[in-house]
Amino acid sequence: DFAVTSFKPSLGREKVIVLGGVSGGIEKAAKFLMPILFIIILFIAGRSVTLEGASAGIEYYLNPDFSKINGTVILQALGQAFFSMSVGWGLMITFGSYLDKKSNIVQSSGWIAGMDTAVALLGGLMVFPALFALLPGKDPAAGPALVFDVLPKVFDAMPGGNIIGGLFFILLMVAALTSTISMLEVPVAYLIDDRKWNRKKATWTVGIAAMVLSIPSALSSIEGNIFAEMRFTFLSNELVGFFGAMDFIFGTFAVIVICLMLALYTGWAQKISDYADELAQGAPGFTGVYRTGWMFFIKWVCPVVIILLILNMIGLFGAPQAA
Repeated sequence: DFAVTSFKPSLGREKVIVLGGVSGGIEKAAKFLMPILFIIILFIAGRSVTLEGASAGIEYYLNPDFSKINGTVILQALGQAFFSMSVGWGLMITFGSYLDKKSNIVQSSGWIAGMDTAVALLGGLMVFPALFALLPGKDPAAGPALVFDVLPKVFDAMPGGNIIGGLFFILLMVAALTSTISMLEVPVAYLIDDRKWNRKKATWTVGIAAMVLSIPSALSSIEGNIFAEMRFTFLSNELVGFFGAMDFIFGTFAVIVICLMLALYTGWAQKISDYADELAQGAPGFTGVYRTGWMFFIKWVCPVVIILLILNMIGLFGAPQAA
């Protein structure tokens, strides 16, 4: 019921922040919430790795089985990278429109990728050592099952678990809040720039629409609910539950298709050197091999890899991806 009863106040907070605009709302919220997010991750990860028996979880997490790495795994990892970096959602284009032309986008991109990877690694150190230390023999789960089923048991068995568990779910709320703030800004910015709506009208319209449309996904978290029992077939993929279907169709497949269109548009439909010139305005070192390499990746590597990823998702390289 947690997922169902909490989405209304969450969306209310997000609407208030988005009403403040990018600099007055989103930027201020991010400056306050992001350090909190990182501090809580560090604290829980530090406590997790010091538990007796945590070494088994650390070994499981950091000692990869290279025999299981194949083309399908690599392509699935790329799909996760699209999701993790928010590529294809329109977020970077929307926020990028507020940047000064002299902003160093190349440097910012490096920081974003680096911090995203660091937080992901810390997230693993936060979960797996505690899981192996306190619930030995329990197969590591993934997704919502790991958060709402396994982890409460881990915290219950952990010294000081009430405090650490509370911090973790605060972390989860902060992560959801910051992500949804960014996603709300995309349609809000469109309505303001293209439809000439004022920010208050655009924010309330998008916020209410998002709340209504999220109800089936929230209800699908309840076992036995009609939305949880729904089954769909999409491109040979069997999708279970309304949330699972929406996540795969719009959160994975559509995002990857959009990325392919962006790569083709930037690399082939437009003059790619113009985009390289834009990047170089704020990055004096973006010349020579860096500039040439970037253009090569956009024109050739990105489209080919994304096409392979799409073919993998529809099952060409094995069993279709399940949701």
